[in-house]
Amino acid sequence: MQAYNKSYSEIIKRIKSTRKKEANLEFITAVMKFLAITAVALLLISTIEFIFNGNETFRTTLAGILALLIVTTIGTLLAAPLAKITGYKGIQSEEQVALRIGDKYPDLKDKLCNSIQLVASLGNQVGTSSALSVAAFNEVSNLSRDKNFDEIIDKKDFKKTLLFFLISSIIVSSIFLIFQTSIGNAFNRIVNYNESYLPPAPFSLEISPIDASILRGQIATISIKSKGTAPEFVTLLLKEERQENYDSYKLKPDSNNCFVYTIPALKNSVEFYAEADWLDSKVVTNHGRIKVVDKPEIRAINGRINYPGYTRLAPTNFTEQNADLSALRGSNIHINLLSNKELSKAEIIIEKLNTKQIKADSIVTHTDSIVLPMTVDGRKALGTFSLSATLNYYFRITDKEGEQSVNPIKYTALALSDDYPTITLIDPTSDVSLTEKAVLPVKVGISDDYGFSQLLLHYRLADSKYAPPEEKFRSNRVPIYSSDLSAEVNYLWDLNLLGISPEDKFEFYFEIFDNDIVTGPKSAKTRVLTARLPSLEEVFKEVDKGHETVEKDLENTLKKAEEIKKDMEELNREMLKDPMKKDLDWKEKKKLEDIVKKQEDLKNKLADVQQNIQDITKKLEENNAMSPETLQKYMELQQLLKEVNSADLQKLQERMQEAMKQLTPEQIQKAMKETKFDEDQFRKGLERSIKILKRLQAEQKVDALQKRAEELLKKQEDLEKKTENANPNDQNKRNELAQEQNRLQDNLKDIAKELKDLEDLMKEIGDNMPMKEMEQAKQELNQEQTNSEMQKSEQNMKNGDLNQSQQSQKKASKNLKNFAQSMMSLKKSMEDKVSKEAMRKLQQAMMNLLELSEQQENLQQSTQNATANSVQMPKLAETQSEILEAIANVTNMMVELSQKTFAVTPEMGKNLGDAMQSMQSAIQDMSNRSTQKASQEQAQAMASMNAAAMEMQSMLSTMQQSGGSCSNPSGKPGPGSGGSSFMDGLQQLSQQQQGINQAMQQLGQGGQLSPEQQAQVGRLAQAQGQAQKTAEELAAEQKQITDGNRKGLGDLDKIAQEMKEVVKDMESGKITQETMKRQERILSRLLDATRSVHDRDYEKKRESNTGENVIRQSPNNFDLSTQEGRTQALRAMIRSIQKNYSADYEILIRQYFEQLQNNNEKMNQ
Repeated sequence: MQAYNKSYSEIIKRIKSTRKKEANLEFITAVMKFLAITAVALLLISTIEFIFNGNETFRTTLAGILALLIVTTIGTLLAAPLAKITGYKGIQSEEQVALRIGDKYPDLKDKLCNSIQLVASLGNQVGTSSALSVAAFNEVSNLSRDKNFDEIIDKKDFKKTLLFFLISSIIVSSIFLIFQTSIGNAFNRIVNYNESYLPPAPFSLEISPIDASILRGQIATISIKSKGTAPEFVTLLLKEERQENYDSYKLKPDSNNCFVYTIPALKNSVEFYAEADWLDSKVVTNHGRIKVVDKPEIRAINGRINYPGYTRLAPTNFTEQNADLSALRGSNIHINLLSNKELSKAEIIIEKLNTKQIKADSIVTHTDSIVLPMTVDGRKALGTFSLSATLNYYFRITDKEGEQSVNPIKYTALALSDDYPTITLIDPTSDVSLTEKAVLPVKVGISDDYGFSQLLLHYRLADSKYAPPEEKFRSNRVPIYSSDLSAEVNYLWDLNLLGISPEDKFEFYFEIFDNDIVTGPKSAKTRVLTARLPSLEEVFKEVDKGHETVEKDLENTLKKAEEIKKDMEELNREMLKDPMKKDLDWKEKKKLEDIVKKQEDLKNKLADVQQNIQDITKKLEENNAMSPETLQKYMELQQLLKEVNSADLQKLQERMQEAMKQLTPEQIQKAMKETKFDEDQFRKGLERSIKILKRLQAEQKVDALQKRAEELLKKQEDLEKKTENANPNDQNKRNELAQEQNRLQDNLKDIAKELKDLEDLMKEIGDNMPMKEMEQAKQELNQEQTNSEMQKSEQNMKNGDLNQSQQSQKKASKNLKNFAQSMMSLKKSMEDKVSKEAMRKLQQAMMNLLELSEQQENLQQSTQNATANSVQMPKLAETQSEILEAIANVTNMMVELSQKTFAVTPEMGKNLGDAMQSMQSAIQDMSNRSTQKASQEQAQAMASMNAAAMEMQSMLSTMQQSGGSCSNPSGKPGPGSGGSSFMDGLQQLSQQQQGINQAMQQLGQGGQLSPEQQAQVGRLAQAQGQAQKTAEELAAEQKQITDGNRKGLGDLDKIAQEMKEVVKDMESGKITQETMKRQERILSRLLDATRSVHDRDYEKKRESNTGENVIRQSPNNFDLSTQEGRTQALRAMIRSIQKNYSADYEILIRQYFEQLQNNNEKMNQ
């Protein structure tokens, strides 16, 4: 029985514990709700008070509402939980709690409640077995032992309340903490609702200065700063020293909420404060005070700077406005100052700046002060100091009462250093290779702030085969004007005075010294350069390398030109596949852009080649390493390359670029068609340049070998003289001469090698190369024998047998002399063979052209008389094709000849090309049955052939007059050509203008030109532009020949200007009668100029002869109104000239036929 009683007690205890916990949880939840609601209510009520800032009644109402809300909340939320927890009311019985536990656990259900009731009623049971009741209780007890009765407690409300309580507490606390002065004060006013409160002022005031001292008479400024919402005005209360009452001043704020009061000149000390109204009270600042003091002060400063004597600078005065000084180190500074009071003492305080850099971004400056006394005289003081370094300085003065000056103004004295002089080597700027004259022109730029003392050239022998290098530099003084502050000094350094020899190298630099006598002269130097005298062998090797570079560049340029040609042909084929296409596709645009870019690269590359050839020519000319004839040919090669890369070709390429911008297939095809022929001429010009370059290289090598042989001969003869005068017993001298002989052997080997290279080059050129003369030169050199004699000479010298050594030297000298002469013969043979071939082929080509011209004339007449439907048209076209083939053969012969000589001028090739192009156009017109157009093209072909024949005849005349030479075939003035070259140029220009005039007359003027005629006008415009350039060049030469006196000569400047106007008309397509007349005036003036030059020269040469009667049959009349008549006249003139008349008669013959032409034109006008 005791066992079940214990179990019963435990179950009851557990039930009561659960009931108590539940009551406590309900009470805690109610309290949290009460506190959260109360906090929110407090915040709400405080916020209302803060917003409205009410009076006592308003705050009392708010406090009542708050109290009512608290009481209501207590009654509603806390009464019931409090009654439960105290057991006063609402507490559940143990059975009720047991039933709730049974509801929670299905296996108990109402068993727990029933068992409790059974056990409680055991003593009162009747007819019930106690054992069964106890057994049932024990069973329930065992079931409930592991059950948690607290599970019946509902905690959801507690958790929600706890979350609400925490959130509201945090929010309310944060607001009260953040807005302590506003919300907090509002809450305090509600708590003390029966007290009276004013709202805080929305601003605060701060006054400055609080305590300050200023000198009497200075400006005093009082500032009141407002924080917050500034009041409308502030009252400043101010009183002077010994004043009883404050004076008030109303101040208004500025844009910065600042109230400012300024006293212009304060006489006495003052006290002050400020206040501003706020409701029924005032906001007051602290009290401030400004004390007026009297201190000695400097009223004026003036001084003088005396510069060091060597600068020759005049003294400079300064005042307090510019007392921050900058002066040269060593200057003396004299200072006078004036005070406002009588002084007892004055001092200059010098602060020397010692700057020490601690880190890259940190600089620390220390100052060392020096006090210099000044001489005092009443209110004045005088002092002096020397400026040796940059410093700060200021003044300290003391009056009779012992008052010292305050707030001194510090001035800076900047010690300027006498800067180092500067020197620049303007020319040369890099290491120098001297010419054979061994004279180096030098230009040096020097500058200094105060002048110079001397300029020195330092030099030393750095490398030599004949002397040991020098360790120390020697010096030459270069004259300069020491008073100049900057100058460009030109100095001609003659290294011959130093005994320079080939392959000697000197190092040199310049040094300039200034005239600083304070710290000593400072100097500046240029960098060290070298000046080396190359040997002749080195010069020629460098030239050979240049030749190889130029040849490779030309070959590469030629390949690129071929690539451009292929690209243009491929693009043209692609465009012809769809002739109706209006726009290019992306692929065609890209290919066109590539073509234009390649053309531009080609032009630049050729310009580089021209520059390289110019450098080669300059190098050879400076070292006198070739004959004047070869030099002239190099200049002709440069001219040839200029004509290859002509401005006309560039204009055509520009047209190509313009067409590319339009991007219409029709315009691009037209531009490619116009460009095509000139691209062909470009390639042919390159091929010709390559061939001629090889021949020039061969001629240059002949010149070089001749010069080297002569130089070696001279050295051998000099050595022979030294051997003759040498002492046989002087071993050192004999060894020295032997070494020199050994060096000459090396030179001989170099010559032999160069001779072999020349032979290989001549074999490569092949055609018309004088190989027999080359073989003869090799035999004359007789390298083995000459080398053997030199070896014998060297050995005999070493052995002391100077007589035998001299004999060997003489034999070697003889071979060298014979070799030099054989090289002269080889050079002459080269020139003779080419000249003879040129004259023969020019004669043959000219005769062929005359014959073809007659055939072309007959064909043109037949074509002109034929109708469009004539059955003869195919036969005529076949004849035209045969003539075209024949002239192509002539052209090929000229192309082959042009690769050997300059006798074939570009004008010849252009005229032959124009003739072929006109014939091709005529064949095309015949196939189209257009007889009129075909006839016009045939007439143009005749004119071009005649012009080419005239060019050939003119060249033949020039070559015959010069004995077969064509060293200046272009007709343009070369070095030393003088008036004869000028005369030839005028004649060729006249012939060229005559051909242009004839072609223009065939086209006529006015009206609409066909596309073929427009293309022809374009070609004529190019020819006229070229003639204009020639006229300008001749005008420049005319001024040199006549020394500015043009009396009797046509004004070539005006002729060139008129040509320019004609070119404009042609390019614009406006061919008028005035254009024709202008061309005739040009030709007339050119002929007048030619006659004037001839008459001037002829007067010197004519002789008086007995007159004879000459009876000759007059020639038949020429109908010069037709192209056929003009062609016949031209042919007759050429045949007349071919009869080997003198140059004077040739000119008369030309003038005769020109006069016939002019007379005919005047009759037609």
